[in-house]
Amino acid sequence: MSKQKISWQQELKQALLNIGIESELYTSDSFLLLKFRDNDALYLNLLSIAVHPGSAETLVLQQEYTASAKQLIQLWEDIWYTKPAQVLSRISALMGKNQRVHGRKTSVVSITQPEADAFLKENHLQGSAKARHRYALVFAGQFIAVATFSGKRKMTRRQEDYTSVELIRFATADGFTVQGGLSKLIKHLIKTILPNDVMTYADLDWSYGKGYTKLGFELAGQIPPAEIWLDQVNNIRYFPHRLPEELRAATAQLTEAEKMTYLNSLNYSSVFNMGNLKYIIPCN
Repeated sequence: MSKQKISWQQELKQALLNIGIESELYTSDSFLLLKFRDNDALYLNLLSIAVHPGSAETLVLQQEYTASAKQLIQLWEDIWYTKPAQVLSRISALMGKNQRVHGRKTSVVSITQPEADAFLKENHLQGSAKARHRYALVFAGQFIAVATFSGKRKMTRRQEDYTSVELIRFATADGFTVQGGLSKLIKHLIKTILPNDVMTYADLDWSYGKGYTKLGFELAGQIPPAEIWLDQVNNIRYFPHRLPEELRAATAQLTEAEKMTYLNSLNYSSVFNMGNLKYIIPCN
């Protein structure tokens, strides 16, 4: 899906400038990075589909930045092309450019799955996902934040009547940061359905989970980087076990090298994520 070799990186840089964010591209070993004029603690690692470093090398780079109290975001070419508005919104929020609204000025309402889908498709990098419980924060007559949760799941290995709920998605409307917004939505959920804990995952491509820690979540584990196959024709990402059934069947007996060659011939490219951090907050 590459156009010119650095066209998407230059396009990103110009798009940031158009919303008042000055940045600079530079190289470090095999990486092409972007730094910001007004924030020396935030960096982007720009990963192209055709040629990119491996996950192990990228993980080492991320750990080096973390050790220096710097956040390194992993931005893939396909994510920029398919979700440019969401990427710019997320960066703008991290740069402190958003309008701030305090959660106490908002009200909590239950919303339908289609309403959650519409909001999250527009405002979350991963789009929407099916959820049992869906809530929005309303300010000045509009939704400015949405959180979705699973139903209660029995955790009998903890104790017979122990239940846990997953926070599946949280997003704010473009241009808004809601101070205390996620906390307000979680507290509403806890009061409504009374789980023993709420758990969630921080996407290490974009977050180190500091926001969850501030809310009282405890780090419960880490999921390592994962291989992903990108269908470049339709711009769809698949974990290996979720590839279309016909592709799983066709590659079941192939070596890794043979599988790579076969899928590449069908315009599938191998990419990866940096894994996830698992967080849990007790409710009692």
